[in-house]
Amino acid sequence: MAASGRSRKSAALGKYRKKRSFAETPEPAGKRGSKSGRSYVIQEHHARSHHFDFRLEMNGVLVSWAVPRGMPASREEKRLAVHVEDHPLEYGSFEGEIPEGNYGAGTVTIWDSGEWLPKERAWKKSFSGGKLKFFLRGGRLQGEYLLVKSGEEPNWLLRKLSDEAPAKPVEQLDREKPAFIPFQLARVVSTVPEGDDWIHEIKLDGYRIQAVKTGKTVKLYTRNGHDWTDRFGTLATRIGKLSTKDFILDGEAVVHDKKGRTSFGLLQEALGVRGKKRSGAEISFVCFDILHHNGVNLRPLPLSERLKWLDRLSLEDKGPLRRSKTWPAENGPELFREACRLGLEGVISKKLTQPYAPDRREWSKSKCRPRQEFIVCGYLPPKSSLPAFSSLVLGTLENNRLVPRGKVGTGFKEDERRSLLKKLNPLKTSRAAFDIEDRKVVWVSPELVVEVEYAEITRDGSIRQGCFIALREDKGPREVHLDGIRSASAHNESSKVCGIVISNPDRVVFPSDGITKIEVASYFERVGELMMPFLIRKPLAVLRAPEGLAGQQFFQKSFPTHLPRHVYQRTLDDGTEIFTIRNVKGLVSLAQFGVIEIHPWGAPLPQGDKPDSLIWDLDPDASVPWVEVKGAAILLRDFLAERGLDTIVKTSGGKGLHVILPVKKQHGWDVLKPFTKEVARQIASLSPQQFTITASKAKRSGKIYIDWLRNGRGATCIAPWCVRARPGAPVSMPISWSDLRSLQPAGFSFQEPPQMPSDWTNIVAQKISKAVIKDLGL
Repeated sequence: MAASGRSRKSAALGKYRKKRSFAETPEPAGKRGSKSGRSYVIQEHHARSHHFDFRLEMNGVLVSWAVPRGMPASREEKRLAVHVEDHPLEYGSFEGEIPEGNYGAGTVTIWDSGEWLPKERAWKKSFSGGKLKFFLRGGRLQGEYLLVKSGEEPNWLLRKLSDEAPAKPVEQLDREKPAFIPFQLARVVSTVPEGDDWIHEIKLDGYRIQAVKTGKTVKLYTRNGHDWTDRFGTLATRIGKLSTKDFILDGEAVVHDKKGRTSFGLLQEALGVRGKKRSGAEISFVCFDILHHNGVNLRPLPLSERLKWLDRLSLEDKGPLRRSKTWPAENGPELFREACRLGLEGVISKKLTQPYAPDRREWSKSKCRPRQEFIVCGYLPPKSSLPAFSSLVLGTLENNRLVPRGKVGTGFKEDERRSLLKKLNPLKTSRAAFDIEDRKVVWVSPELVVEVEYAEITRDGSIRQGCFIALREDKGPREVHLDGIRSASAHNESSKVCGIVISNPDRVVFPSDGITKIEVASYFERVGELMMPFLIRKPLAVLRAPEGLAGQQFFQKSFPTHLPRHVYQRTLDDGTEIFTIRNVKGLVSLAQFGVIEIHPWGAPLPQGDKPDSLIWDLDPDASVPWVEVKGAAILLRDFLAERGLDTIVKTSGGKGLHVILPVKKQHGWDVLKPFTKEVARQIASLSPQQFTITASKAKRSGKIYIDWLRNGRGATCIAPWCVRARPGAPVSMPISWSDLRSLQPAGFSFQEPPQMPSDWTNIVAQKISKAVIKDLGL
């Protein structure tokens, strides 16, 4: 049914076909499909004017609108949606390049897809009259929306009404036996996130625990999956009495002090882990989520639905088994201020619309005062009356190496010092963990982890005013990295990063993640020295989002008006306008200008015509298992290695992998672009059922697209270590080939420490000989 209400006959796609020559464009000709589907797709279209195409499956076709400014992110925003011709259902999976001279020439990529549901039973009649209320349930978008005709065709208005969408029916959820599930983790953010779909909880000071009940047996697991049932005594028995059904609960084991606050120190005393007998204090279990009930896997449900299932258990507000108290969205900032006033750790915030996703850090953590884990790398002998030692030497693991983080000498009780020394003595070593000036350090093997509270991180990366909190037996040293986000209480932090003034530093760039503009700038400063070798003397293209991801986003290859500081623009011999940067200041200046993504050319100046690297982008269809994507990268690596060419690999920051071949600036693109195509073609010929080099998305269903088109003069690819403009702030992270097999599909996020694999350090540019080119049949 079209927006005008006209009847749909066999010519429903006539207007679509009339505008296109399918001998010249990779777009699908398509045909009318079944009438029962409810799919939707949003495609980003870099055509003559950048816009988004919004398509709803109706009556066997995709009814389509062009939305110049993208989908509305809040109820306050209204978007013009221009009704265009219906598209075939096959267009819902189309991505590729529409050649110049064709209708809609430009690049088409899928921005989001999923299922839509009409809100009203008589929606067809309403739609014929120019109005449609509907729900979207997709990868990026969840919620209720409204399309309404605005005057005459083709203009409509598109609005967002709420973030709530109907949950998946329980009968469609998986049924399984309960077993330990990796925990959903939280990322540190600088401000409490805003939005109607968030709820907030006080951050508890205890051990994160997962309670798994199978039959009459209850097991209690730590975040690393260690079975600590015996340590908690009767707590498991009490939890088992909550229901006769099997379940998995997520919560925190805590001990409350006399003022009702949770205390990690009191919990450790109750567990007898400080070298003492158990104190006898009551250990409580505070439950905040349910992941499984009576054979049903509840993790795909949004949190709002999981909390309704949690209501079925008899959890009270007080006592040894209690329900975590939540506050609505509007109370978040006030709750945080009150938590800090009372000396609590901070606030945990969760989106009601999100499923339980251990591979993504969807929850956020706002800290009143910086506090995190550090690795004990050594200690200093005692001074004056202090027993055992005077301070611990701390470090974190960054890029697979230990980095010094200063010392902590306060916060210890005398018995804690002696107990810690007993654990440290067997770990003594003559090997220094890193270089520091103090020669009195007694070095130890970096195996113990302690939690420390501190005032700030100094410019050289050390903690200031550190205070010992506890020994963390539930965490290993390989998990310990420095938090990438500043403390939420640092209201007096400078708005300068790397000497660059950051305007509007608190503007939220990633709305669903609470990441601000100054944090993006600080991230670029943090990874800048790693990125620069891949950016210096390279023309750049950037993706800007001056108002954050909720606003307009656009690519830019030159600066026609204002040129940011430390950014240099020039004109190449053929008239192409390009810009470059020379140092980290230039990188931070781009962040100040609203840049999120940075895409360098594959060839450096002076003219960008002789590449120093080639790239193959392995882009899988959504149905392709992750293990096949990794296998494809290894196959491509081995194919080139057989010809004497060594490659490196990085994540795309999305669902794929980038295999990169560093080369000497010997041949031009006229030689090397056909080379990359032929390599892709020969790999694809090894398994046509698994691979394709055809850009048409309709022809690569269930396959991995080997994209060689990122090679050519002016073609670009996301820079190593660069953040992507997507929810979760994923990063295009370099990895070693040896780590690829264990890599999870979620990849790496903005909050995780950057790594420099040895593969990337050791590889040198190689010649592509005429013999290799001839071997490929070129």
